[in-house]
Amino acid sequence: MRPLLALLLLAACASPDRAFWGAEEGRVTLDGRDYAVYVDRDRARPRVQVIRLGYARRGQHQAILAAMPRAAEAVSGCALVAGSAQGDSGVMNARLDCGG
Repeated sequence: MRPLLALLLLAACASPDRAFWGAEEGRVTLDGRDYAVYVDRDRARPRVQVIRLGYARRGQHQAILAAMPRAAEAVSGCALVAGSAQGDSGVMNARLDCGG
């Protein structure tokens, strides 16, 4: 029973890539799914990392891919640079255009 409890607790956690350590962290729920968003504004070219929290079933991945840029924009308040998003339905990295 304890391994199952540990697995459930870990499923609610997210850690950013080392490149995003110390970045501003936010959480957002879109379409019933939770995302952890890490915003690094301390660069000439701000960037963001979005991590899907929880399990995704087959058939849900396209909707998740569409929601991840919205999650990044909602938390950061910035637009994504067109064509900069990379990753999959688990983790997405992108550059931000914060207009200033």
